[in-house]
Amino acid sequence: MERETVADPAAWFAGPNAENADAFKPLIAQILDDYYFWRRNYFPEDGQLIGSAQKREHEPFWDEFRDRLAELLARLKADYPFYSPRYAAHMLSEQSLAAIAGYFAGMLYNPNNVTHEAAPVTVRLELEAGRMLSTMLGYGEDSWAHLTSGGTVANLEALWAARHVRYLPLLTRDLAKAFSVPADEEEWLNKTPLEAMRAFDETFRACVAKGAPIAEVVEAYLSSPYNPAVRGIGAVWNSIGGEGVVIVSEACHYSLSKVADLLGIGRGNLVSVPVDSGFRMRVDALAEILEQLDRREAHVLAVVATLGTTEEGSLDPLDEIATLRRRRKEEKRPVWWLHADAAYGGYLRTLIVPERAGLGEPQTDVRVGGEVRTIRLDLPVGAPCDALQALPEADSITVDPHKLGYVPYPCGAICFRSNLVKPILRQDTPYLAEDFRDTEAESRSDAIGPYIVEGSKPGAAAAAVWLHHSLIPLTSSGLGVVIREGVRNASELHALLSNFSDWSPGRSVIAIPLTTPQSNIVCFAFRPATGAGLSDINRLNRLVYERFTIPREAERHIYDQRFFVSRTFLTAHRYSPQTLGCFLDALGVSAEEYEKEGVFVLRSTLMNPWYGAAKARGRYYLSEMVEDLFAAAEEAWAQIGSGQA
Repeated sequence: MERETVADPAAWFAGPNAENADAFKPLIAQILDDYYFWRRNYFPEDGQLIGSAQKREHEPFWDEFRDRLAELLARLKADYPFYSPRYAAHMLSEQSLAAIAGYFAGMLYNPNNVTHEAAPVTVRLELEAGRMLSTMLGYGEDSWAHLTSGGTVANLEALWAARHVRYLPLLTRDLAKAFSVPADEEEWLNKTPLEAMRAFDETFRACVAKGAPIAEVVEAYLSSPYNPAVRGIGAVWNSIGGEGVVIVSEACHYSLSKVADLLGIGRGNLVSVPVDSGFRMRVDALAEILEQLDRREAHVLAVVATLGTTEEGSLDPLDEIATLRRRRKEEKRPVWWLHADAAYGGYLRTLIVPERAGLGEPQTDVRVGGEVRTIRLDLPVGAPCDALQALPEADSITVDPHKLGYVPYPCGAICFRSNLVKPILRQDTPYLAEDFRDTEAESRSDAIGPYIVEGSKPGAAAAAVWLHHSLIPLTSSGLGVVIREGVRNASELHALLSNFSDWSPGRSVIAIPLTTPQSNIVCFAFRPATGAGLSDINRLNRLVYERFTIPREAERHIYDQRFFVSRTFLTAHRYSPQTLGCFLDALGVSAEEYEKEGVFVLRSTLMNPWYGAAKARGRYYLSEMVEDLFAAAEEAWAQIGSGQA
């Protein structure tokens, strides 16, 4: 039975002023003592190899070690204070103490989680952590998940599988013909990925059951002209006629372009679907593009839905995309692998596990001009939760514990709906795992190395995820408590930016949010109250950004920086003027200006878990940040007007 936690999330982190340091430091000492105890008790009769006299001779080295360490620690103090509620820029925040302890402990043993022989403990921890993540995402017992260095590698593995499974029905048909076993003659493009993998598994076992030597069955599989792993994707396309494409949204992560390049699909075969004003994939446009691709007889390898765009925090309507796929299946039309790039937004699903917990009352208190007032929040209910609810319908899901999981870098994860993907991804690695040559045994094996892209990976990451998520459940009453507050804080910042000019009349600038937040990211830009051209608006926002970051060439010290935000740049090459229509209108600029210059946008990620606790003690950090932002924007606009900027 899963344990539920009732602990205050304030116990999970070090605290902005290291409030939990005294409780945590003994645990780090315990980890070190336990590790060195382990060393000293492994064949203690071997004796010591470094004698006391020799150690005394090492004092010069230890003196230099201490000096260099002191220099390193001093230099690190110029890093950004990701732990502070004053930092609201990139996707960085506190790390959970449990994750730090797990990573630190695992790091000392230095396991390589590519095989049990190099990581006998942490490989098991990785598989258990993968099961926790899969359960959070809604997958069943037959799923398979493992950790990666991050979302890019996870997306690579997902589309690696999609590329192969797209042509698996043709390969399976060849295999059946070679060994005279019954073949499935259904139109190959109309098979769902799960159907294709099950058919291959059944055909492979039928060939072996008929008496065919396993080596011959494997060789027939490898030599098929439809095997992209052996023949190359170009050769497969030449055999069939036509090319394969991957469908993504305008707001997809840039890693997908890299993946298309690496897999030989080609960046030119990434088909982009327009997004709506909330930066969510338009399913009507997707349906139209699929119609066009049907007429071209292109092979759709995968449709990638983004749940948590890294610029805007938006969630594609995965539920509607899955419904479209089911409808096309019923109509006996081509279907495709459905991948959810939830690297950022996957942990949002804790808000609906085991059921939708809700985001609380649509109001909160803020402080403007010394006055505390209650304001309304436009919380993201309905469609975003529907998309999260549909995650189990995806064939693969990317999720990053090192983002909203509050786990140290590097740690991403790829979760597959079915473990039948493993025999398809298998590489020949005789020193990493047994040569199963049996699809059923392989799908249920606990090996990792033969089925993944990376050849080396830190077992410390597995220890971090396992300890963190076994202590803090991936549910609405566990980690979801912190995730919920992040979403509410984004809605609060959005409300503050939208209404601040009304609450504080006479301002020379106005803040224009890009869109209503769907997770915990807020994008916005300032414009002068009297209007201006886009060139001047961009200059204004660049100047504001420079006040809320520390450029490498700046002489400002980190301790002098009150708040931090990040920025992004929107161009017509990526987003059409129609997509940004409402935002451009609010800025008072034309589509022609946007197409020529693009828009410089400020961006804030609300991951920090301390805003609510600070507010309870009378400190309104988001209100203070907005006041500082407006002050900086007014100063910047005055500089532009006087010709000093």
